[in-house]
Amino acid sequence: MERLCIPLAIILLSLIGALAQPQPPYTAADIEDLGEDVADDLIEHYYTNGYTALEVIAFLIARHGIIRSLRQVRRIIQRRHIRRRDVRSAAADVVNAIRVELRGSGQNLGYRSMWRRLRTRHNIYATQDDVRELLTLLDVEGVQRRSTRRLRRRQYVSVGPNHVIHVDGYDKLKPYGFAVHGAIDGFSRKVLWLRVGYSNNDPRFVARFYLNFVRNINGVPRIVRCDRGTENCLIRDIQIALRWDHNDCFDRHRSFRYGRSTSNQRIESWWGHLGRLSSRYWIELFKHLRDVGEFDNSNPVHIEAIRLCFQRLIQRDFDRTVQEWNQHCIRSQNNEELPYGVPDLMYHVPEMFGTEDQKMPLMYSAQELEDTSRAVSLDYPVYGCSQEFVDAVNAHVGNLDNFELPDSVEDALDLYEHLVNLFL
Repeated sequence: MERLCIPLAIILLSLIGALAQPQPPYTAADIEDLGEDVADDLIEHYYTNGYTALEVIAFLIARHGIIRSLRQVRRIIQRRHIRRRDVRSAAADVVNAIRVELRGSGQNLGYRSMWRRLRTRHNIYATQDDVRELLTLLDVEGVQRRSTRRLRRRQYVSVGPNHVIHVDGYDKLKPYGFAVHGAIDGFSRKVLWLRVGYSNNDPRFVARFYLNFVRNINGVPRIVRCDRGTENCLIRDIQIALRWDHNDCFDRHRSFRYGRSTSNQRIESWWGHLGRLSSRYWIELFKHLRDVGEFDNSNPVHIEAIRLCFQRLIQRDFDRTVQEWNQHCIRSQNNEELPYGVPDLMYHVPEMFGTEDQKMPLMYSAQELEDTSRAVSLDYPVYGCSQEFVDAVNAHVGNLDNFELPDSVEDALDLYEHLVNLFL
């Protein structure tokens, strides 16, 4: 009887949240390559991404409207021979994978982040102790550098997912032609979007990111928090308009908050994680190109060429970094009021953490939202560079639509050198 009570309680809590507001089905952007047996594939997807059987049940109910018992889930795991922690990879494979990461953005990772990256990107299974010991041998300087860094941050508490979302731009890559924009949920610390393009100062781009987010959650966050940059004027107007007919203490103009960038704690704190997990590698790479005279940010050809060659690679790396972050476990801290756990789980199944989704209903139809998006917002160019540069490349090397863009840093560097020599 005791074995049934715990999962039943979780199922009931999750079902209450799921029935309160209809949840959209999964999309190809969330989970790719699902087979015909959707429920079994979903179970395999969540379980292999590190969630327990009980957490898998909660996800099935809250996100997909699928009810499975704990016994059914375990039987599917056994029948499909789904393995997660019980089989360790060979030591040589672990060492090789770590060496690959140390040559790229993984060179800034601690052992916990490296352990997760080995699982998600290389399908390598090892214990955290093994990864820590290998890093002390393979990355002595990096371990010493990270061990000397101590940082205390003030505490922050939010009511629930979509109560406050924090929006900001990241400018560390701007000297090299790339602007980054992102948003994070204040309660779960789930990264809601992270986009790389040629500008994060144009309010039309920020408006597109926000409207896409609203469509995805089929609702409106209670509060949006931004700094006073001019790029946030449209997102402010749209947020206030979408919250105009809601009768609560945060409706209308109260649903949008300005403040100093340094006080936007959630997103500012996460930019530090992004630097450690990914962006610092790209900054050092472009710094090297500048120092050896191969890149000049005052030269428009250099800027456009580097965007064409590297924008896709940076976005892919950031997407993987966001996935790793949203699926890692945030440890408990001294502040007992601060929730801890997996960001994806806290965001999508908040009932397990004693709260509920704080989003407000969307009062406009999907068509009205689409019309608004087309009228006031823009998305980044497909190739990351200007259309004039795309036309020039098409004239010299053939149509880019039929051209295979670089899939590695080495290939991107070769193409960048070729384009620079071609146009200069």
